Amino acid sequence: MRNISKSKFLSGVQCEKKLFFDTHRSELKPPISPEQQASFDVGHKVGFLAQAYFPGGMDATPDVDRNYIIPIANTRRWINEGVQTIYEATFSANGVFAALDILHHHNGERWAIEVKSSTGVKDYHITDASLQYHAMSQAGFAPDRFFLMHINNSYVKNGEIDPKEFFVLEELTERVLSNQPWVEKKVSELRDMLEGEEPKVEIGPHCGAPFSCDYKGHCWGHIPDNSVFNLYNSRGREWNYYNNGIVDLRDIPDLDALGHRQRLQVEGQIHGQRFIDEERIEEFSQNFQFPLYFFDFETIFTGLPVLDGTRPYQQVPFQYSLHILSEDGTMEHREFLASAVDFNSSTALDPRQQLIQQLRNDIGPTGSIVAYNASFEKSVLNGLGEAFPADAEFLFGLNQRFVDLLVPFQSGWYYLPEMGASASIKSVLPAIAPEFSYDDLVIGNGGDASAIFHSMITSDFDEDEAETRRHLLAYCERDTLGMVIIWKEVFWDRV
Repeated sequence: MRNISKSKFLSGVQCEKKLFFDTHRSELKPPISPEQQASFDVGHKVGFLAQAYFPGGMDATPDVDRNYIIPIANTRRWINEGVQTIYEATFSANGVFAALDILHHHNGERWAIEVKSSTGVKDYHITDASLQYHAMSQAGFAPDRFFLMHINNSYVKNGEIDPKEFFVLEELTERVLSNQPWVEKKVSELRDMLEGEEPKVEIGPHCGAPFSCDYKGHCWGHIPDNSVFNLYNSRGREWNYYNNGIVDLRDIPDLDALGHRQRLQVEGQIHGQRFIDEERIEEFSQNFQFPLYFFDFETIFTGLPVLDGTRPYQQVPFQYSLHILSEDGTMEHREFLASAVDFNSSTALDPRQQLIQQLRNDIGPTGSIVAYNASFEKSVLNGLGEAFPADAEFLFGLNQRFVDLLVPFQSGWYYLPEMGASASIKSVLPAIAPEFSYDDLVIGNGGDASAIFHSMITSDFDEDEAETRRHLLAYCERDTLGMVIIWKEVFWDRV
């Protein structure tokens, strides 16, 4: 009889084929990226912090060999001995297995508490908790109440994180109980499925919800690069096409029903057709005033605040790149990268203030600040202005000078077929300058840059720090240099 764990149950609920692959063909999984690993690491740290909400418990966490026989036995023994709190309480019965983050006994009630690094309850959390309740009840230890402990998104760090303020307990008991007949039926179905042949499951919206499936690269192998799933801003229309046998973008029949940007994309695939709205581009070009400051932030975005005065999942800048282009064509580059140790220092100036000080030196009083998707940079500057009122006038003043390089591409004023569905800089840049690449960089995307710098702050980093700083600077510089190349191609002769 196949054991069904919490993670396997969640996989099977999302897609039976996903669970089958987890069990029988896990070699199909791609390696974990630095960004994914950083997310896992934060989840572990959030779980550990949650234990301080109910201090003094016994820990049933298994050894490194992941043998759960002893944790299961310890959990049973400690409950029977009246231990008030157990961390990683582990239950198994009738082939169903689950480890609970916290089991706590309060005023004669048995509380089951599952900890998540989200800021609220999601549907899959209910599924998760429902399976755990099933495992506990089958083992003879049904909880009286079931809670989800999640992050309080209004919490502001001030010194050591206070678990009582950082977490919110939200009761799920009624929703979990109502799911029990379904859980029992689903467990039986999944166990039977695992004993048979690979299930025939078509691709569908479930491939990306509630999680992007690890096996999408395998299951989607028959989908061409220029498919209906790459249609710009498709809003679910792609599944209607696919279910009616239309897979290639070029086969979409109702072009008149498409929006302007979508029609450009499809016609670009059919005819190789470029589109440049000279009038709109000329009008937009008047927004640029020299010198031009091509600007890009890198930020940390994590559930555990890294600095006093910041909230969970607040974008905290640690780096920027700035290319300055003068009207005569001369260009210089400036940059900032915080020191990771300053994030944990009680004596160093707040790294955000160090960044602001250098911004004052690097950006002159006149000229346009150019960003790609400028709303992000502006929101970060707004956050800095709110955190440091003495600098607010300067920072908010910078926000009045932004010109968003995304606009002409997102609006469909400038379109090349090579851009495909996306107006992001990672799609526009290779279309305009095919020779421009990130392939030679060790760090090639913002998610990895953020994850790596965060690991340097939290002392989870075991690489060469000086070398890694060079890689971080090279990546961020490449982003703003790419903006310069785009600007010169589209606007240089129009300003």
